[in-house]
Amino acid sequence: MKKKKWKILVKCIVYLAVFALFAGLVLFLNTASQTAEEEEITWTPEKTEAVQAGWQKAAENEYLELYFEPSLVQIIVKDKKTGTEWRSNPENAAEDSIAFGQNKTLVQSLLDINYVDDQSNYFTINSYAGAVQEKTYAYEYRDNGVSVNFKFGKQGFEIPCFFGLQDDRFVARVLGEKIQQHGKLQVASVTLLPYFGAGSLEDTGYMVVPDGCGALIYYNNQKQTYQSYSQKVYGRNLALNLQNTTLVTQDATMPIWGIRKNDDALLAVITEGEYQAEIRAEVARKLTSNNAVYSDVLFIESENNTLLANSDKEETTIMVSPQHNRFPYYEVSYFFLEKGAGYSEMAARYRQYLIEEKGMQAETTQEQKRVGLTFLGGVVVRKTLLGVPYHAVEALSTFSAVSQTAAALEQTSGNSFQISMYYTEKGGSKNKLPTKLTYDSALGGGNGYRKMAEALERLGIPFYPVYNPVVIRKSGNGYSSVSGVRNVSRSAAAQYDYKLTTGSKDTDQNPYYLVSPKYMEDILESLSSDARKKDVNRLGLTGISDSVYADYRSESISENETGQYWENALSTVSGSADALLLQGAYAYAFPYADVITEVPVYASRFDVEDESIPFYQMVAGGSAALYSEPVNMSGNVREMVLRSIEYGVSPTFLLMTEDASILQDTDYQKYYSVAYASWREFIQELMEELGALDGVSGQRMTQHRKVHDQVYATVYQDGTVVYVNYSDQAVTVEGVTVPAMGFVRKGAK
Repeated sequence: MKKKKWKILVKCIVYLAVFALFAGLVLFLNTASQTAEEEEITWTPEKTEAVQAGWQKAAENEYLELYFEPSLVQIIVKDKKTGTEWRSNPENAAEDSIAFGQNKTLVQSLLDINYVDDQSNYFTINSYAGAVQEKTYAYEYRDNGVSVNFKFGKQGFEIPCFFGLQDDRFVARVLGEKIQQHGKLQVASVTLLPYFGAGSLEDTGYMVVPDGCGALIYYNNQKQTYQSYSQKVYGRNLALNLQNTTLVTQDATMPIWGIRKNDDALLAVITEGEYQAEIRAEVARKLTSNNAVYSDVLFIESENNTLLANSDKEETTIMVSPQHNRFPYYEVSYFFLEKGAGYSEMAARYRQYLIEEKGMQAETTQEQKRVGLTFLGGVVVRKTLLGVPYHAVEALSTFSAVSQTAAALEQTSGNSFQISMYYTEKGGSKNKLPTKLTYDSALGGGNGYRKMAEALERLGIPFYPVYNPVVIRKSGNGYSSVSGVRNVSRSAAAQYDYKLTTGSKDTDQNPYYLVSPKYMEDILESLSSDARKKDVNRLGLTGISDSVYADYRSESISENETGQYWENALSTVSGSADALLLQGAYAYAFPYADVITEVPVYASRFDVEDESIPFYQMVAGGSAALYSEPVNMSGNVREMVLRSIEYGVSPTFLLMTEDASILQDTDYQKYYSVAYASWREFIQELMEELGALDGVSGQRMTQHRKVHDQVYATVYQDGTVVYVNYSDQAVTVEGVTVPAMGFVRKGAK
């Protein structure tokens, strides 16, 4: 027995030794790889001569003062109106009692850099440890600010930055085009000012992040054990391979974040390079003693690829993208607000920025109706004829049925709703890329469409056919999978839906592809030109308004370049159509939207977040008519309706005029609850209930606040206040009684 125990002990020791040897080998190879890279670098930056310690005024204008500490390379911006000083790094950062290791120098840095070697190994270095302590940086006062060139000798790269004043804002830039790399190591991402305006353990306040409709992360919320907030602006790069997904989340819809610290507040806006940015936030005690929110700019992205899948030699490798530095600079602008300002004032300042500098209209030209109705047209299903399988378009809603439904509803409720419709084209849900307006015969063809459109026009009901110019599901009209984007390995970036049960790719379904951004202007010019010829004056678009991706061909297209293609194309079609509906529009699409559907009314509810706020609605509302995601697809319909009311968004229903049984044994069973007959009475009753908000919906929202446990108040530009109560008991607040799971309007009518 003792001998057996001895053998087991020996085996354990051997296994541990082998594991330790393997771990040591991996560490050695990684270190050797980095060391080899460093040894190949012949560039050695000059040391900075001794600089005088102490704060120096670098710039001043009517609104702000900028101070620079050259020996520490740190910044203070003073708001002359409020007297508040905003620091690039916490005071006494070197004595942070929680930060240790690399975090001890990071909290004293203006930059944090990820870089990658030719073996796809990632490393990090920050500006304090890699340049300031090494005294390998240079600075110069100019252009109403200070330029700093951080030279990382051991890594072989230098990153020039500029920090200055521009009217009422402080601007921080990474000069992407001027980044120099003297070895094989490449800059993958740069975190800019990670601790600007950070709140301490003693401060009170919150951070605003652009998750979905917007979310708050309270200072010192004791959630340091949870994963920090991190989201790619405008969602993930769809050209990158994604093996599986298990989280159902909202995207970061706006390139902004905010800080409310004690009685002071600021709004940060990514004003250049937003399409290649990530926004991050962490609470105190996670890494340091600080609550911090900031952004990264991505120059290189990576994806996992499986080689020899489903074999005994299956292997997962990391592949990195080409480096995208092809834009002049990455810029974040910081706007400093009045004392006592909160997220409502942050939203107002961002709205002002979009109107004055991005061309967003100040007031919408489209009436926001009480309810939105979205009908599904034709979907492709499998059928058989004499035992032979084939695919055909099944009409879920014909044009005549939509017309009849609208006429009946108008008789009981008036023209208090708008209609949009998907899958109207020839081929239905498996249509060709839409360069012209076509209509499937199963729905009634072109003649049926015209009759429906004329009938809705007579009733005064706005109607928008919705097209997707991004997704290639079927070859035709000059576009095929060959026209689609490529992933990092330069193979076709095939797209799949993901199974809800496992999160894995649903390879039982045919993949689809995303058109290369370089074609987008031609596609939408052709589509809008054909719409003008056919007197179709209202258009709806999806895909281009709520997705961003790169194209990794030999002459690759970065996400920033894609964003420019998208904006140019949207400008073309918005100038052509009388009214443009955009589904789920991200902030870059706000200036072109007359109507926005599928507006998020929730954030992702990440563990580190504390509550959702209607930041999106306070920015876009009043400039576009806003409609919610389908309330009948949610788990709690009444709560979804109330959330729409609280957020100034009209509830929307996803519908079909046929019975739900038509979808049995098809790929569209997810539309289990969209039969109009099942919702007709509910919709009629809801439209009557929402009549109480006539004249309010569509106005600009000026304030939003929590007034009681589970009771919120929304204030509009004419002074009207709408109270929403999510509790199961009536609550009296501010002189009004709000019924359980209900709402009350107070003020102008």
